[in-house]
Amino acid sequence: MRLLHVADLHAGKRLYDRISRKEDLFYALEQIKRICKEEKVEVLLIAGDVFDKRNPDFESQEVILEFLTEINSFGLHTLLIAGNHDSYDFMKIHKPLKKLANIHVFDRPSKDIKEMVFEYGDLKVACIPYPDERVITHLHEDKERSYAEKVALYMKALANEVRDARYKVLMAHLMLDRAKVAGSEIEYTVSPAFAVRTDSIPEDFDYVALGHVHRNQRIEGAVPKVYYSGSPYQIDFSEKGMDKFVNLLVLEDGLVKVNPIKLDLKRQLIEISLKEEDNISQALEPFAHMDVLVKVFLNVRMGDPFYNYKRDLVKKILGEKLAKLEIEPIGTSKPTELKGNNLNLIDLYVSFCKDKYKDEPSDSLKKLLQDLINKVSHEAYTP
Repeated sequence: MRLLHVADLHAGKRLYDRISRKEDLFYALEQIKRICKEEKVEVLLIAGDVFDKRNPDFESQEVILEFLTEINSFGLHTLLIAGNHDSYDFMKIHKPLKKLANIHVFDRPSKDIKEMVFEYGDLKVACIPYPDERVITHLHEDKERSYAEKVALYMKALANEVRDARYKVLMAHLMLDRAKVAGSEIEYTVSPAFAVRTDSIPEDFDYVALGHVHRNQRIEGAVPKVYYSGSPYQIDFSEKGMDKFVNLLVLEDGLVKVNPIKLDLKRQLIEISLKEEDNISQALEPFAHMDVLVKVFLNVRMGDPFYNYKRDLVKKILGEKLAKLEIEPIGTSKPTELKGNNLNLIDLYVSFCKDKYKDEPSDSLKKLLQDLINKVSHEAYTP
């Protein structure tokens, strides 16, 4: 039997509330569909944060429902649990999909443990949607226990419910104390106050499929095989340079083999820091022809007469690939020697002429500008 573990789709995600990540998600979902088909996956596990907002827009819902519809045509079962970004009530609306297709939605933790278990042949999957503090507290009579203790007790109850299965999987959306966060998660939900102890995971489970942390990783020191699949694309710039995976599980001869499968990215997230002596055109031109979204940090000296030109040049070169431009002021307390080497004014002037007049200035004009820079420098700093 083969299962695929994915999580943190964040449908509807926008960078800086402006740039839609729809095409990045769609590209990842196309690969997930292909993997399901080629690897003959029988159960797809989606470990929470299906949507980025609690009330997702129509476009986000359409992307997910079309994905689920096509996946269902493969004849596999899909298990969905709510994450901290998902609305319990919104996820509950989709529970009737089970009657129409093999789509099983777990919207919130329930006192009825049997409701939280999916059974398929030799497999039982115990599900824990994001255990919101109020919800998990409501499930326990002992109000004095900590959040982590309440979640641990809930996991133990689920382990008891599935103990007779040959293969036992736990799917949950939560933070473990040994997880390495990516930085794009909601900060308070990955704080120590909401961290569940890794050693509280029952040893009965053969595999634990987690969502919430966006970095693909195996949790060290856990007795069962405990994995975060991570997000299938780079959610924001805290995930720059991070490879993305989904986990293929092969259940055979009483054992679970885990094969992480690397996903291609539609657009890489890139950060570039431009110092005042850098040639902006040379630094940015290569990225103008790549599938990327770029965040630029531009060092600008206060009073720089070329400030507007530099800013506009960055925007012109990158166009829609520019996700954000951050200006970093420098040298406000002490004047810097006005040498051509330091400020690279000659190169800036050449770039300006190419952009404005489609031609380079003559050598004599460049020499004249250099002489002027030297003269100004001498007059400004001669005692």
